[in-house]
Amino acid sequence: MRLIVLTLGIAALAPLADGQAPVVNAGGVVNNASYAAQGVAPGSIVAIFGSNLAAKLAISDTIPLSTNLGSVTSVTFNKVPAPLYFVGSLQIDAQLPYESLQSGSASGTANIVVTTNTGSSASQSVNVVQTLPGIFTVNQSGTGQGIATDNNDGAIAAAAGSLSGLTTHPISISSGHALVIWCTGLGAVTPSIADGSNSYSNGVLTLRKTVVQPPGLVVLVGGVSQQVVFSGLAPEFVGEYQVDVVLAPSTPTGNAIPVQVQVNGVTTSDKVTIAVSN
Repeated sequence: MRLIVLTLGIAALAPLADGQAPVVNAGGVVNNASYAAQGVAPGSIVAIFGSNLAAKLAISDTIPLSTNLGSVTSVTFNKVPAPLYFVGSLQIDAQLPYESLQSGSASGTANIVVTTNTGSSASQSVNVVQTLPGIFTVNQSGTGQGIATDNNDGAIAAAAGSLSGLTTHPISISSGHALVIWCTGLGAVTPSIADGSNSYSNGVLTLRKTVVQPPGLVVLVGGVSQQVVFSGLAPEFVGEYQVDVVLAPSTPTGNAIPVQVQVNGVTTSDKVTIAVSN
């Protein structure tokens, strides 16, 4: 899966005012896929919005992800450094540390502080929940065409030719191919993994499944429950999950069929769509 450039929504950039400390907006930490603000899940990719967050744009090029990037010396949640994907003056994309929610807790609060070479932000509180799934979308807003692919050829399940520069075709029910839904916020995995790491170590892959599996994990396409064949971390990436399903014969067809992922009763918006054919 080479669509990470699509999965991390990046806000418009603005120059950092000299000497000004960073500011994190109240309610400014959201799920990076859905932009839902009611909570974020440990291990997920989050977007942090504010001002003076970094002197200039910087994008991580290492795995494990570093906890400092460009002019940003740290982003902490309850004093735990977060691995950083991207930093800019108005937005930071980071992985929420797995330790952000106390073991056994269904929810809690984390205090976020951004520190740069000009100072530290005032602490802002963030609601942390066990799971809050969000599906990545092409427009990076959490609505419209979802990033969901045919496992056989990697094509995005969209109308043929509808996305310039990308291979697209509807996912075919009769083909029996798995539909791979790219998302974040699905919570803890087993075996566990260190913050900032992917599932490879010295070239060896460790398959990591989400702790929540069916029946606690449900995928709906066009309102029809689907057969989940895998739910876990996308091996190459940090904080990105994939849920693989085989479509039921009764799944509706069309170019804008709603797709939803539900984990422990928490369901993604019905505003994300894919193309399905017979």
